[in-house]
Amino acid sequence: MMMRTKVVSALAPLALVLAAAAGCTSDGGDAAAPGSSALPASAEPSGAAPASSAVPAPSGSGGGGTGGDSTRCHHGDLQIEVAPAPGGGAAGSQYSWLKFVNMTSHRCTLYGYPGVSWVTGANGQQVNRPAGRDPSAKPEHFGLDAHQPAHAQVSMPQTGNFGDADCKPVQAAGFRVYLPDETAADFVPVPMTVCSADGVGLAQIGPMISGLSE
Repeated sequence: MMMRTKVVSALAPLALVLAAAAGCTSDGGDAAAPGSSALPASAEPSGAAPASSAVPAPSGSGGGGTGGDSTRCHHGDLQIEVAPAPGGGAAGSQYSWLKFVNMTSHRCTLYGYPGVSWVTGANGQQVNRPAGRDPSAKPEHFGLDAHQPAHAQVSMPQTGNFGDADCKPVQAAGFRVYLPDETAADFVPVPMTVCSADGVGLAQIGPMISGLSE
């Protein structure tokens, strides 16, 4: 199936940090499951970039808190980039934020988790499984005004936490990101080393949060 992929620019400083302290990947098969509003799941994004790729997502989507809401934010409405998270991370893990900015002239709504996966390129293969959802964070429905930001935090275990034989580290080109309840993805280029062994060193994604403070 052909994928519509919008390529977005990531923040240069983060690319340098992540290239050194790589996190390991996401949750599902070759196509990353789109984010959804209910609880279990997993993404790609940014800038004023070219067209993007429609990938119907097979795994773990769940029902949508905003699914049917004509005002919800759709693919193409938001610019997505990667930014360093306050605090940087914890022992053995690297935190970063997916930053979403409403590029339309109207207010739209968000609820749930974005779908996030490591991929080998803008139209590349998924590496490992999509990011699992952070069960400690509760998603909230909120409105996003024109040109206002939101974010979701990604936690990535460092590949050094695992032996090479168990981790099978590989170079990923960036994230594939789905907005909640969307089936088209954006690609955010952020080169990093991640685990390719199935289920080892998976990333974790938090829910969409209004603004840029925790």
